[in-house]
Formats: sequence, structure tokens, C-alpha cells
Amino acid sequence: MVLENIHNESRDLYWSAGANKLDHSYVSPAPRQHGGKLRRDSRSMVADNIKNPTEGPISLYTILSRQLHVLTGSPWAEISFTHQEIALLQCKGYSEEDVHLWVRCLVIGDSIHACAVFKQDHRRTPLFLLLLYLRRNRIRAFALGTVIRHLNARLRAEPIEWPSLQVLVIRLLRHARAVWPEALPWIASLFCTEATRMYHQDKKNASFSTTFQSTLTRFCNSMLSLISLPAPEHPVLVGFHQEKAQFIVLQFMANCEPALTVTRYGFQGAVRTQLTHAKTAQEKEWARLKGPSWPPWKENRNAMDEDKGYMFGASRASRLLHRLYEAGYDGRGWEKIAEVYAGWDTDLSPTVQTRTLMPRTLGKKDPSLSKAQLWTARIRTTRTRREAWACFLAYEESNTGDSSEVYLAMFEKIHFPEIGVQQSENGDAQSVGTSGSLGTNLLPGDMKEVLPDPKSPLHLVYLSEPVPSYSQLYQRMRHKRLRPRKRLLAFLLDTLPDFSTCLHLLDATQNNFAGGVRMLIQGSPLSEKARSSIPDYFIVSFIRFLCRFGRFGQMAPDEPIQVSPEDHLQRLKLDRTYLIDYAYALLMHLCPACRPAWTAYMQKVLYGYGKKKTAEKQFTIMRRLFDKLTEMNVDPDDDQFQLLCAVARYAARTAYKGKLSADSTNHILASAPPLLRTSFHNLVGANVDSRVASPAGSVLDTPPPHIPGPAVLQAYVRALGFLRDYEGLYSFSIWLTTYHKEVTVRVNAQRGGPQLLYNTLVALRAALEGALDSKNVDEGAPQEIMELVKAQIEGVQEWDWPSEEHTDTYVGKQSN
Repeated sequence: MVLENIHNESRDLYWSAGANKLDHSYVSPAPRQHGGKLRRDSRSMVADNIKNPTEGPISLYTILSRQLHVLTGSPWAEISFTHQEIALLQCKGYSEEDVHLWVRCLVIGDSIHACAVFKQDHRRTPLFLLLLYLRRNRIRAFALGTVIRHLNARLRAEPIEWPSLQVLVIRLLRHARAVWPEALPWIASLFCTEATRMYHQDKKNASFSTTFQSTLTRFCNSMLSLISLPAPEHPVLVGFHQEKAQFIVLQFMANCEPALTVTRYGFQGAVRTQLTHAKTAQEKEWARLKGPSWPPWKENRNAMDEDKGYMFGASRASRLLHRLYEAGYDGRGWEKIAEVYAGWDTDLSPTVQTRTLMPRTLGKKDPSLSKAQLWTARIRTTRTRREAWACFLAYEESNTGDSSEVYLAMFEKIHFPEIGVQQSENGDAQSVGTSGSLGTNLLPGDMKEVLPDPKSPLHLVYLSEPVPSYSQLYQRMRHKRLRPRKRLLAFLLDTLPDFSTCLHLLDATQNNFAGGVRMLIQGSPLSEKARSSIPDYFIVSFIRFLCRFGRFGQMAPDEPIQVSPEDHLQRLKLDRTYLIDYAYALLMHLCPACRPAWTAYMQKVLYGYGKKKTAEKQFTIMRRLFDKLTEMNVDPDDDQFQLLCAVARYAARTAYKGKLSADSTNHILASAPPLLRTSFHNLVGANVDSRVASPAGSVLDTPPPHIPGPAVLQAYVRALGFLRDYEGLYSFSIWLTTYHKEVTVRVNAQRGGPQLLYNTLVALRAALEGALDSKNVDEGAPQEIMELVKAQIEGVQEWDWPSEEHTDTYVGKQSN
């Protein structure tokens, strides 16, 4: 009722169900039978009341709806309240000014300003207003932190009802997954704390409600599935927080008496999360026992390996699938595919345990879809291109039917580079990068790169056709008359080496996404149907395609360029500078919420010029893009912040070399440090400080802040160092040592993380000494700041203050 009475563009801020979908926000999710069909008339019944919010009994809903109806319908309208409305507000402890704040909360586009009503020092607001606020399409991490603090204070004062708790948790999970994955365990704890209270309260009643037990079981399993949904960015790294959240829910289910049952969907959610994790020590040991032939059967290295059989080699995901079967569920297509990624094929022959993002469900309309995804899994769980090609040929002989997903898996195997293998000191095989550096226990399945073929011809898998090149596989696909769809189309647009081939690919797939590809090629405005049909990942690939083949002219565009459709097509094919202009125009017109689309353009801004004399222009463009993201209510991510640091570093170096005018130099050196500090503050969610003890009687501790990757931290230190912002470096050292445990966990979750973190500490010392730029050495930080930072770093048991030798080596490498 409330949202339907918003009659201006503010209504677009909120998520709405499709025309043929049931909105569970205000309708019970339990299906009701009526004449053999599901009753779906509740939506129309609510719609009848929406049209006339002044009719019927007065409530907070009707008061707020009427004010929104009047104010958003006419900009000159004035708010007025009836005597009955004023009496109701006073009875519930509210005033007319409170309603003004509620209206502002719902119509303001900036989520941070809109959430001001939920600050702890403000009077308690209605719960339905919070639920409506969380229905926004997107909110920023800072706003989510404000909501979390509000909930901590609110739940101390009053309990929450079961229907509201379900809606609250679902919406919190959606926002946390997008902007603050570290908060997922906190949300799970919130649910379990409140659900435990309700469960014990219900059991105290004389008649224990079996209905609530069933409802609670169903929702807990839904939570396990919702938590496992992949995050839009860095989904594999987020798996650590998803696993922690799922363990909290599973512990709650086990503590209930009787214990709540884990259903098929709950098991699938747990398996999805486990498939994103790197191998455990036992799983690594089993992977090293696999022989070089295919299938990779176990080969004993010594007598101790003889007793290591199937159960020893079962991964965590595979063991969870065993529990699913033991619970009485049969193995369907989804479970078979998951088992392949977990390390075992359907015939119980071994595969390569591979980290992946499993789909939540399989398509039911096309029976061959699950078969194609099974072959996709078999191709991805190989080590070499030869093994993958053997699986691909077997797929073609199976007459499953041409599938874009299978071709995508094969294209990935051919596209990603081949990585060498080197024997470590203990005899284990370790990966070696293209630079020849020894990897960190990387095994097949933990990386996208492929291994070389075995040296012995006895271990080579038989092939009826030689492994094709990338272009040969592309021509094979065209010969099969397979039109790329969805992810395959986006991948080819990202990786095809020739511009004309990419144009031909787009021309052949014009009708994809409800004709959205054709509209993008022609430069015509996207229809509403096409805009909703084009997924974010294709928008990202299209922007990357334009930036990859385009180049900047002498001046970057300040405003989106506008050309006629005829000139657009001609310039798109012939003018490479126009590609960059068109990419910028698309970003400004579409305003995509997916941040990688903006990252692609930012990377072109940083690396597209190739001359340091453009540092001032680069800094100006980057600031403009960051301002646009803020205007769109989108927080810059780790990659974008790292690019901002690089641009600021180049601009500072150019300014200190005296290659800019005095005004430009003063502008950059004055504006860049506060911009970087503010951006870092927003990036890590510093408005939520877990160092501060929670208030007495609080339900939960504050969730930890977001921890960027070590490469981002190093870029931030180097940028502040080149800008000679020593106070900023001191503030960063305080944050780094305060959250050193969380930083260590984040660092250990990625390849080469510990070394990158140590490089950050080395860069911190070099920056404080003024030695980051060997060609422009300055006096460095005051001795007092130097000693304070050194004491903080040495205060962490696992860290050491870098030596002068390491600092000199680091500066020399960076200079070269």
C-alpha cells in the first residue's frame, strides 16, 4: 500500500515483483488450494485498497500512504493531518514530524541520507518502515551499517514477530551479499537468536505448535540456500563468510529439540558453499596422489598410501552429498554435477576437485540441459587441454546436442595460459607462473590455468582429433551453426582477439536478450524489455569490448557524445576513438549498478593514454566517475579504489616533478589525500567499529568491517606515500593493526597474499622514510610518527618491521 502510493521516480528505488509473480512480502508463502489452483488473488485484493488509502480504518500505513500519495502526486501540495490521524499518532507515541521523516526516508534517493531516521539516537521508528527501506534495489555499505546498529538497539527494546523476522532476514541477506559479505554471519546470528527465543517460547505453551516447527524447518533450509547464493563480486572469496553463516544456522537447527531436519535444498546450499573453498590439507594430499594418466587414479608413493581409499579421497562437498543420500534423498541431476566438481564422476572414476559456483537449480523445461551441464563439469574438472578436449569429443559423440555451456568450458581451457610444474623440496608438484616464480601449493582445480601434458606418452589420453586452437574452436562452433548465448557470448566478446570478428559475432547474435544486442550495436535507446533482459555481465563485456579496441583521442569526453544513427554505425566500425566515447555515453545513459562495467572504463583511463603528461586529466576523469557512482548510490569496490590510488600516485609524482602548472599542482596535492582517505573509509565500512564494546544487553556484536585485498592495501599505502600524507599513513597503520586478525584471514584466502601483505609493510616504511620514489627523495615523516607506526606494527605478534635491506630492494624493483 505504501509503495504503490509513490507517484514519482522515487518508486523506482524499490524492488517490485513481476506481473505474474506472487509477492511474498505481504502474502503468506504457503500455497493455498482453491478449486485445484493456487490462490493468487491476494495481490489484487491489496491493490483494491491501494487505490483509496483514505477509506477504511486509520493506521500508520494509511497515514503514510496518504501523505506519499499527496506529496508525490503534486510538488505544490502541503501536508495536512486529520484529527483522527493526529489522535492515532499521539496514541502510539509519534508526532507529525515523525511522519515527515518517514516520507523523506522513502523518497530520498541517497540511501545514506534516507537511513538517518534509523540512527540510534533517534526515537524508535515503526518496523514496517525499516522493512520498506530494505526493499530498496540497492543501499550503500554505510547505510547497511546504520541499519545493523539500529537493529541491535531495537531488538533490546522489543521482540520481533516471526513474519517480520523472515522478511527482515531475507532483505538483509540480499544487501549484505552485494555490499558487505562480512555481515552474513551477523545476520545468521540475528536470525538464530530471535528464532531461539520464539522456539522456546512456543514450546512453553501447553500445545506445542507443530505448524511452527514445520515453518521454522522450511525457512532454515531456505536460509542455507539463500546464504549460498554467489556474491556479485569475488564470489569465491566470499565463501568463507558464507560457510561461517551456514554453520551458525546448522548449529541452531541441531540444538532444537527435536532437531530440525536438513532438506534437499538445505544440503544443496551447504554443498554450493563447500565447492567454493580451496582444498583442505587432506584434500591436497589426495590430489597429489592422483596419477598423470586420465582418469587420474591414485598412485601410491609409499606403503602408507595403500590404505587411503575412497573415503579418504572424499572431499567435504562429497561427504555432504553422502549425508544427503543417507537422509533418504535420491541423486538427481544437480547432485551428479556437484559430485563431478567434488572429485568423482558418475561412474565413480576420479576427477579433479574444482572450485566452482554451482547453479542453484537446473532447468526443467529442457531435459538435455542437465546432461549438457554434466559434460560442462567433466570438461572443467580436467588438468590439461588434452584431457579437456578428450571430454569434449566424448560429449559430441554422446549426441547430447550443441550447448553454449559446454563450448564455454572448452573455450576457457584453451584461452587461459598453460602453467608449468616444478618439484618442491619435499617432492610435491607445485605450480609455476609465467614468470617462473614458485606457486603456493596451487593444485589443479584451484586455478583457471591449465597444466602441460604429461612427459611420458604412456600417460597421454587418446585423441581422435588434435587439440584445436582458439580460432579453430570458434570456427568449429560456427560450422555447427551454434549461436552463442548468455555467458558464452560475453566470454567470446571478452576474449576474441580481432575487432572485426567481434563485430561479426555481435551481428550474428542481434536478437539475443530481446533484441538488446541489436540496440547496443545501433546505438538506439534500449527498450524497457531489452534493458530488463540484458544481464549485467553482458553489459560489462560490451563495455570491455569497446575499451579493449578503442583508444583515447587527445581529449577525453567531458559529456556523453550524441551522433545520428547513421554516423554511429559508420564510426563504430571505422573510428577507434569513437569506441571510447560510446563506452562513456553508455555508462552515463544506462548507469549500470554493476561496478565491473565502470571498472573497465577506469582501467582504460589509467592505461589508455600511455603518457604521464595526462596525469592531471586522468585524475579529473577518475574523480568525475567516482562522483557519478556516489550519485547513483553505489559504493566503489576494491578494484576501483585501487585504480583511484594508481591515478593519484601518478598525478602526485607528476606534480612533484614540476610538470604541472602551479594551480594544478596545488589542486591535486590538496584534494587527492582527503579523497583517498574518504574513499578508504567508505570502502572498509569504518562507520561500524567493532573495537567499541556493544551496549549492555545488545543482541549481537557488531560485524567486522570489509577487508580489502592486500594488493589494494599496498596501492593505498603507495598513493599516500607519493602524496606525502604521513598523517594518513599513521591512520592507516592504526586501522591495519586494529583488524590484523581479519586482515590475516583475508590475506591467507588468496594466492600470494602473505607476500603482498609484507610488501605493504615494506611500502609503509619506505613511504614514511620518503624513499618510495627513488628519483624524488624527500625528508619523510616526522620521527614521532615513524616511531608510532613502527611500534604499532611490532605490536602484532605475527608481523615484523621490515629491514632496511628489504626496503631498498622493494624501492629498486618498483623503480625498475
